[in-house]
Amino acid sequence: MYSFAFIEQMHTKILGILSFLVLAALVTGCKDNSVFPDEPYMEYRSYTLVPEDADPDLPANHALVDLYFTDGDGDIGVDLPDGQFNFYANVMEKYDTGYVFAYDFPGILRDLADPGQQNKALEGIISYKVALTEIETDTVRIDFELIDDAGNSTGIVESEDIFVDFP
Repeated sequence: MYSFAFIEQMHTKILGILSFLVLAALVTGCKDNSVFPDEPYMEYRSYTLVPEDADPDLPANHALVDLYFTDGDGDIGVDLPDGQFNFYANVMEKYDTGYVFAYDFPGILRDLADPGQQNKALEGIISYKVALTEIETDTVRIDFELIDDAGNSTGIVESEDIFVDFP
């Protein structure tokens, strides 16, 4: 037969284990799984070539580029002064000697957060159109940079080689 002291010890251990499990469930249940650094991050994903007659919003031969991004504090395009760009795309032409800057195609990304969003962390895909009408070679690379409202940059993110062969 078990003594009262043994039962009391078992009761204390069980309560301690249950308390730990409840605390662990609360911590992991309340934890936001979308924790990112405050500085924006971006990576190239893919591109699609779009002929000039296929898109009325950009009636020029262009590449539709998908870029994955995150931003922990959600300050992309929130306090952007008028006329200031926060997204840059530089078209680089490929030659035998390497890449040469052809032209830039900057843009403005407005506030990307959902209205009423509790968590300010942002994660998603930016689909960006870059006109490819002023190039002289058949292969380009597009360099991208995103700058948040605090001035933090993703750094330069390069696309793969894009063979420009429009139908």
